[in-house]
Amino acid sequence: MKSRKIGFTFLLLALLWVILPNASTKAASQYTGGLLDNVELKVGTSVNNSTGTVTQMTDGDATTRYLQSSGNLIWYSFTSPQNISAIVSKSGTLSSTIEFYDASNHLITAFTPTLNDSVQSLPTPAANVTTVVLKSTANVYHFEWNVFTTPSAPPAVPAISWIQGGDKSVDLNWSNTLARSYTVKRSTSTGGPYSVLASVYENNYTDTSVNNGTTYYYVVSSVNEAGQSANSAEKNVTPNATKYTGGLLDRVTLNVGTSTSNKTGTVKELTDNSATTRYLLPGSNLIWHTFSSPQTISAVVLNSSSTAAAIEFYDTNNNLLLSYKPIANDTVQSLPTAVTNVSTVVLKTANSSNAYYNEFNVFATPTAAPAVPAISWVQAGDKTVDLFWGSTAAKSYNIKRSTSKSGPYALLTSVGGTSYTDTSVVNGTTYYYVVSSINEAGESANSAEKSITPNASKYTGGLLDRVVLNVGTSTSTQTATIREVTDNSATTRYLQPTGNLIWYTFPSPMEVSSVILNSSNIANSNIEFYDSNNTLLYSYTPKVNDTVESLPLPVQNVSTVVVKTKTNAYQNEWNLFGKSMEVPSTEKLELTASAGNAKVTLNWNTVSKTANFEIQRGTTTGGPYSVIGTVDGTAITFEDINVVNNTTYYYIVRAINGSVEVAVSNEASATPVASDPGNPSEPPVDNSGDRALLAIMLNTGEIKEYDLSMSEVNAFISWYEQRASGSGPVTFAINKHSNNKGPFTNRKDYIIYDKIITFEVNSYSTNVQSPQVSSQPENGV
Repeated sequence: MKSRKIGFTFLLLALLWVILPNASTKAASQYTGGLLDNVELKVGTSVNNSTGTVTQMTDGDATTRYLQSSGNLIWYSFTSPQNISAIVSKSGTLSSTIEFYDASNHLITAFTPTLNDSVQSLPTPAANVTTVVLKSTANVYHFEWNVFTTPSAPPAVPAISWIQGGDKSVDLNWSNTLARSYTVKRSTSTGGPYSVLASVYENNYTDTSVNNGTTYYYVVSSVNEAGQSANSAEKNVTPNATKYTGGLLDRVTLNVGTSTSNKTGTVKELTDNSATTRYLLPGSNLIWHTFSSPQTISAVVLNSSSTAAAIEFYDTNNNLLLSYKPIANDTVQSLPTAVTNVSTVVLKTANSSNAYYNEFNVFATPTAAPAVPAISWVQAGDKTVDLFWGSTAAKSYNIKRSTSKSGPYALLTSVGGTSYTDTSVVNGTTYYYVVSSINEAGESANSAEKSITPNASKYTGGLLDRVVLNVGTSTSTQTATIREVTDNSATTRYLQPTGNLIWYTFPSPMEVSSVILNSSNIANSNIEFYDSNNTLLYSYTPKVNDTVESLPLPVQNVSTVVVKTKTNAYQNEWNLFGKSMEVPSTEKLELTASAGNAKVTLNWNTVSKTANFEIQRGTTTGGPYSVIGTVDGTAITFEDINVVNNTTYYYIVRAINGSVEVAVSNEASATPVASDPGNPSEPPVDNSGDRALLAIMLNTGEIKEYDLSMSEVNAFISWYEQRASGSGPVTFAINKHSNNKGPFTNRKDYIIYDKIITFEVNSYSTNVQSPQVSSQPENGV
């Protein structure tokens, strides 16, 4: 009985041996199911010179291996031509190449695996292959090799290598597994479940079906004829519109190199809308992008660790159009003037030091408002308040004021600079000011509030009211500037070190009759007066602190005034009282204003001894006016673009030289209006005839009449029409010809555009008895 049981056991084991796989039999894997399954490969220096065979590479066992010597080939020839679409190779290195030959031993294609130990689809299937050859340029161990008509295993799992979110967009990049395609999947929850977004053939995808502010989770899988790989590791991102988006460099790959003709790499971190990613730019390198067509750029944004960053703009001929140094980090900044025809934009570190760059973009029109400005200084005088703030490279700034802390604020004006003088204040009233930045995208938040109370005091009404003083070891060595000593506030002060001077140089000679100095050490402080040749005119030591004192005699022709101290001393307030010795100018400052669409163009004549022209604007005739800009003394025009159509504005211009007013213009007004293309153009003037009588009626009631050639009349009409459209000079010179009485070789009348009410042209011909008449009233009325 015992022997029968033993026999039955052997019978059962034999049956299991048949049913179950032999332990030595390899299960189906990515190495099997191909055209080289268990075949004997040949080895030799050429396919016609076999010196041996190898079976370790086709046995389906990745633990066995064969050492291919450099210069030797491994190959297999099929009995009939085959179509091959994929391969698998596991080697000690990726230095091998697979070649496919036809029956005539012609090379069909060659393929170098980019992944080790994974099924890879050929870019294009190789047809009619008779022989496959494995080459290597170095000694290398091969574990497995196979080729497939149809792959028997899915490709390798891809890895998401890059993800970035923009404005309603997400960009993905992943590793190339040489799959037939890739499936992109997304979820709004980490870990899924994932929905299929798309099947793509490249290893990148842009998802534009996203909402800003929502976090998305992405995975990617590889696909071939055998199926789909597992999902990649998950990556997440939150798309958003930010100050970095909406520009010309959104999500582009930038170039890196020592010059724009020597690219050595690329970088995505600067254009990925994430300030948390960054790129370390070596000091000798540039970052750049070349546009497919020329662009107009009006603003930039740069987030960088460097204060020496510079942005350069080049045209198609590589001519430098503009070099711009950002004034602040991580803010949208308007360029001084929009740069046109930009082909290449370059980012570099001006001092050639290594620097981290986080984000960079340039804009045709900025999509985010500028940074919030900060009021850096506020001071008050007699019925006046001065505000100063740091530049945010905005197009303009809104100045707002309230008589209550924290507002509500009323808009005073918009200015293009970083300072404003408010002359519409009442002494004794405390005012609260804020400033905001403006560009094409909108307005920033308000600055922190600053308050001040204007007042007339013993410190005001002098020659140093609210001026900026110089500090240094000598008047030829300025090391700093200060405002604390001329701000009409004894609570602010400056510590003057021994040996240092405080001084101010007037733009024209002054006569000084009295002084005041508020000092912590009045006995050791001294005031000196110098002429334009730096010759000492007088030295005075104040006798009483914080009191207006008359000098024994007025000091004339004072050019520079200096405060000295024998010991360190706090200087709180200082002023001088007197008058200018400059002879008042007799020149008239004539101002005209021409309206356009949302703009007013001002023009005026030059006035000698003018350092600057100050432009003031009001909304009622006679003022009050607010300063809207200051231009150089050589300028004769100003365009006010901070206006509203159908509102009448009143302007005056002051010619100034330091604290001296040289001249004040007449008031000129204009009402900007939107252009109306539906209005018919004025009928042309009949200019037949070779001469004409030009009669001009002025606003004084005077009529001036000139007998001129038709060419001179046409020149006058052309000037008038240009001036009416806001361009051209303010005045027009008319030669008096036969009225040139006296010893003069030439006499001209200068007609001012703003003075003209109407004019009439009566044309005639010297060969015709009856003149022809045409007229053109002002503005076609």
